[in-house]
Amino acid sequence: MVGVEGGERGTAAGLTTAAVGADYGASAQAWADGPARLYAVLAQALVAAAPVPVTGRTVLDLGSGTGVAGRAALTAGAHRVVAADLAPAMLRRGGAALHPVAADATALPFRDRSFDLVLAAFCVNHLTSIVTGLREARRVSPAIAASTFAAGWSYPAKDALDEVLHTSGFRPPAWHIALKQDIEPKAGDPEFLATCAAAAGFGDVRVHTIEVPTGLSSPAQIASWRLGMAHVVPFLHGLDLARQAAIRRAAEQAVADSGAGPLVVPMLVLAAN
Repeated sequence: MVGVEGGERGTAAGLTTAAVGADYGASAQAWADGPARLYAVLAQALVAAAPVPVTGRTVLDLGSGTGVAGRAALTAGAHRVVAADLAPAMLRRGGAALHPVAADATALPFRDRSFDLVLAAFCVNHLTSIVTGLREARRVSPAIAASTFAAGWSYPAKDALDEVLHTSGFRPPAWHIALKQDIEPKAGDPEFLATCAAAAGFGDVRVHTIEVPTGLSSPAQIASWRLGMAHVVPFLHGLDLARQAAIRRAAEQAVADSGAGPLVVPMLVLAAN
């Protein structure tokens, strides 16, 4: 991570585009079957919070994954959506209607002002330089709606699932450790995120937190959310099917035992233009 406006400094060791892209690509099917259900609801909330009306607009779904934000934009009336992501396997899950493009968020292959709006759903919290990513977003569009998880949020079932994985031998990859330690605490800080957006050149910057009921409540749904995450799937794929099934059973039981209610996510929203 280079020194830039907004107070970014130091190096997120292990957080490389190659490592992140590879693990997200490997998780494409599991992501579509699990986490995408959660992120689709969060994407709808992000579209509703956009700083400009989505109807009739040309939209870039940045860090699109399987395209949940892009589809939310189309449902809201967007004229055209282009999905950009590091992982081609993720883009293929989104389908041709999202006009997929494999791209790095910090070096986009688009001309200046190619879009009316950028949707960056849980993308900036994967960037070693948030200012650089936001500056590039501003280059291709005058407006952005970006989301991250609010710093410090917790959910009892998440902790229980992480313990199941840990006792099963899982250790997170270096890129995920770097993300959790170096990037997400800052990306979830409203003041820091606003400062980064201003440093990137956005004039009207608003950051607020919204509570999003996700609709996930059953042990199977919540286990699928966590077991389908990109940092977990490569570990599971390295096990035989019987061991994978045993971990899923243990995960669902852990959710049930945690007594956690329906999952509500505190989501930080940056709306700027």
